[in-house]
Amino acid sequence: MKVIAAVNGQVSSEVAALYALRYAKLFGFTLTLLHVRNPIDSRYDVEESMASIEQTGGEYGVNVKRKFLNGDPVEAIRDFLTASRADILFCSTRPSKHFFENTFSEKLAGIALPVDLAVIRVADIDMAYRVKTMVLPIRKDRLAVSKFAFFSSMTRAYDAAAEIYSITLVSRRRMAGLDVPVIKVLLSKINLRLAHYVKLSQLMNVSLRLRHAIAENEVDQILHHLSHYNFQLMIIDGERLTPFSRFFGNQPIERLFRYTPVNTIAYYARGKE
Repeated sequence: MKVIAAVNGQVSSEVAALYALRYAKLFGFTLTLLHVRNPIDSRYDVEESMASIEQTGGEYGVNVKRKFLNGDPVEAIRDFLTASRADILFCSTRPSKHFFENTFSEKLAGIALPVDLAVIRVADIDMAYRVKTMVLPIRKDRLAVSKFAFFSSMTRAYDAAAEIYSITLVSRRRMAGLDVPVIKVLLSKINLRLAHYVKLSQLMNVSLRLRHAIAENEVDQILHHLSHYNFQLMIIDGERLTPFSRFFGNQPIERLFRYTPVNTIAYYARGKE
């Protein structure tokens, strides 16, 4: 099996490749550095980035290879992934006026891929080297096995402590009517439904804690939480946080990507679009 990291010569793609290196090292996979030739990216910068990543890969004991493709970037990558035995594709999202508007990462997230996809928003380059605590926000007890598997894998890759941040959304009117006994019952039910993930974490030797919040707006609550605790990496459900999510309002993933103070990975399970 192999891990793929899309490289475009920018620092953000090198950071994405660093996360890919950690992931590849954990499973003993090969890391393939992938670039689709285009008139925008400098070939010199791309090869310099690849050389730097290869050097780091040697320090990690990871076998690193290069692959250059031609043609339409999205189609070329999809065809390559279909023909290869790959597990996951890591890519960064370019800084722009709108992080998720007509970007390469948005196009990849919008099609069904034969591999998992991890889109990285880099807020701080140094955070990629010193991940001690990471967080996974979820809505109540809604946690897919695939998402938890990726989250716990990244946790083990960095030997980091982990937090599942469960957010229960309620209206302002209902919020006013909640009392302590009702809240205790609500949170107890969530803990019970997440208990098997806690047990899995113990079996995997992952330090995991559950934390709860009751809020009116999920994105605002996540940003508030990040500003009050020292996380270095956040993993979010990219499939749920789409620009068309009626639950969150307009372009919630763009809000998180623009304002998050920590590096963030939007995770998309394979085969979804």
